[in-house]
Amino acid sequence: STFDSKYDRYLKGEYDLTPLEDLGMSIFFSNNNNSCASCHVLKGEGKENETFTNYEFHNIGIPENKSLREKNGVRDKDLGLLANKNVNDNNQIGKYKTPTLRNIAVTSPYMHNGVFKDLKTVIEFYDKYNNKERAINPETNMPWDEPEYRDTISLKELKATAQNDRKIEALVAFLKLLTDKRYEHLLEK
Repeated sequence: STFDSKYDRYLKGEYDLTPLEDLGMSIFFSNNNNSCASCHVLKGEGKENETFTNYEFHNIGIPENKSLREKNGVRDKDLGLLANKNVNDNNQIGKYKTPTLRNIAVTSPYMHNGVFKDLKTVIEFYDKYNNKERAINPETNMPWDEPEYRDTISLKELKATAQNDRKIEALVAFLKLLTDKRYEHLLEK
């Protein structure tokens, strides 16, 4: 990363956050509101050169991308970390390395299998674990599909406070701040 995103510039006093971005940053780093920082922060809030990943492996219950598997003629579900020939622990099935959130707003589709097209959907997917009102995938207008592997989902890490629509929008606004300056022109206006 070039570490020149609006977030990095904010830390240097070169960018003023909008109220929505400021709210999103507060929610993101707050352990009282959600669990974003538990997996997507390595150095800590306000630290320069934050990678926005802790490099750990987790299963967050991503549904299968059935259309992609059909398109590519793949029959088997993704094994995650268990696909590594050096890993022999079945508890690692369906676990993937926590990705960096740097440039996340310009790198769709999302998740290891590209199952979600919109960043807002990703945030709503996380919220579904704590908000019974988030029962519908906004991209399909259907209930969320079943996870690839249910038994190894990192439920402890996903525990959070239910978010309302404004907080979801604020989190998306914060994530857009993590876009390198050279890619800012790709952000939706």
